[in-house]
Amino acid sequence: LPTSSFYAIQDSTTDEFIIPFDTGSTRLSVDSQGNYFYLDMNSLLPERYYKIVLKVQKDGGFMEHIVDDGFYFKVVR
Repeated sequence: LPTSSFYAIQDSTTDEFIIPFDTGSTRLSVDSQGNYFYLDMNSLLPERYYKIVLKVQKDGGFMEHIVDDGFYFKVVR
């Protein structure tokens, strides 16, 4: 993915974005193995499903693509 790629976390029940796209704090990181991000799970409710949505910007931000492929996870405590 390009360096101008971001993530958002969406509640799968309410469709509310718990962590919205933010160019300052939700940018994907990259290393030799690929893209990644760190997520503080303490702010998420336990026993609830969330979805990861990606936003990829190209051509200096003039082109934008939202990737919503159903990447779900559940918070278990």
